[in-house]
Amino acid sequence: MQSSPPNSQTNVPPLERSHWVAFAGILLMLSGLFDIINGFVAILDHGYYETTANHGNRLLIFNYTAWGWIWVAVGIAQVLASLGVLLGVRAARITGIVLASFCLVGQMMFITAFPYWSLFTMLMSVLVIYGLLAEPHHVEGLRV
Repeated sequence: MQSSPPNSQTNVPPLERSHWVAFAGILLMLSGLFDIINGFVAILDHGYYETTANHGNRLLIFNYTAWGWIWVAVGIAQVLASLGVLLGVRAARITGIVLASFCLVGQMMFITAFPYWSLFTMLMSVLVIYGLLAEPHHVEGLRV
């Protein structure tokens, strides 16, 4: 008769990660890098996002420099949250959902300037939110 080592847990299933969570973490990092690039473009080239001459240097309530710094900050937070998601930190998943939601709403403001880019970024945000909320099928009742 074989005995098991004293510190092993034999009835606990191994913790498996969902591929959706890993996919969402990678997309969150990519989205963060895109937001950082968008931010620096808005800061350094004010005319890049202007669609008509009468809009001036305004985008809803802030100017392009303010939005540029907002996007840089959100992008850095998304990259940091994605690292936490890939490491399996639950708080990073919640933070990633909040940041992806903010990015989704924020891209609606830029849709008149770059509709295809904004729609692509919004789709990435929706996939991130789904991937971070989806329950893995192979581990019932457990959110990874």
